[in-house]
Amino acid sequence: MQQTQFLVVGLGIAGTLISYELWKAGKDFIVIDDSSESSKASLVAGAVINPVNIHKWEPVALAEAIIPTALETYRSLEVLLNIALMDEMSILSFQSHEAHPLFLQKKNEGNRWLAEANAHDILSAEKNFKQFDALGIIKPVWKIQALKLIEQWKQFLQEKQLFLKDRFQVKDCSVSAGTVVYKELSAEKIIFCEGAAASQNSFFRSLPFNKNRGEALLLSIPGLSPQYIYHHSTRLVPAADHLFWCGSNYQWQFDDLLPDRQWRINTETLLHNWLKLPFTVEDHIVAERPTTAGQEFVVGVHPAMPSVAILNGLGTKGFSAGPLLAKQLCNELLSTQKAKPVLPVKPLGKWLK
Repeated sequence: MQQTQFLVVGLGIAGTLISYELWKAGKDFIVIDDSSESSKASLVAGAVINPVNIHKWEPVALAEAIIPTALETYRSLEVLLNIALMDEMSILSFQSHEAHPLFLQKKNEGNRWLAEANAHDILSAEKNFKQFDALGIIKPVWKIQALKLIEQWKQFLQEKQLFLKDRFQVKDCSVSAGTVVYKELSAEKIIFCEGAAASQNSFFRSLPFNKNRGEALLLSIPGLSPQYIYHHSTRLVPAADHLFWCGSNYQWQFDDLLPDRQWRINTETLLHNWLKLPFTVEDHIVAERPTTAGQEFVVGVHPAMPSVAILNGLGTKGFSAGPLLAKQLCNELLSTQKAKPVLPVKPLGKWLK
């Protein structure tokens, strides 16, 4: 039987970040993933690190801790993998006459990420978009190349023989006396980063996961500058292969993961009313996402089984808050002294009674 210290189940953004923290700590681990659906929910997210709550025009909670940790993590991964993963850019926010005064108020009160649009910004907007009332800028923000990150990290793990392609079945996993056994693998601890599959995980049966699915369109928009993220009632985010990501919606009641034709029609209509430029839909992505009531992070060590941990429910904040959450969980797993986390999370014991 093969021995290791940690098993990591899943290679979406959560599994990528926690396994990277284990790698930095010099720990022995194996990531288990079937490589078919694991990154899909991560790709439905826009993968943007945005320090501003775009409805209140205030910094997101604990931005001064979340943002530096995220940037340091992705820059370190760029060096390790010898690839570019981050694009620094601005959000060009289209605002109504009613909403713009609040934006200006928050900027004048000292929100350093807010700026008024300059002549170049206005010219770009007037060239490519139909009539609008006002513009605001959020900068800097960072777009993470999610697919490249997950694919290159998987390749790195394969080269180091730290990856097992397998559709994990919790029935094949047993935990006893500080030992985790899964098929022919034996480990000290197991970390579940399996996304929506966590709702069926018997170790976490009491966690209040809600069914939720998201969708996004990948668009070809020739002539639209990729130097901005464009935000109105929807969002256009530069993506790989000269495409733009547009989305995503939330559906709480659904029976399948087939593309929602009506959502696509509504989104295309909105885009036609916003854009001057023609566009083509190149892909329609659908994925189930793990979420809880209140969209709380699900992070920590099982209160009754110290060998079992989970990193899940990161949602839209996965690419920004995820690095700090992964670092905190790794510290908790490796430390004999429990430290107060910088980014508060609900104790699992509140749910797993």
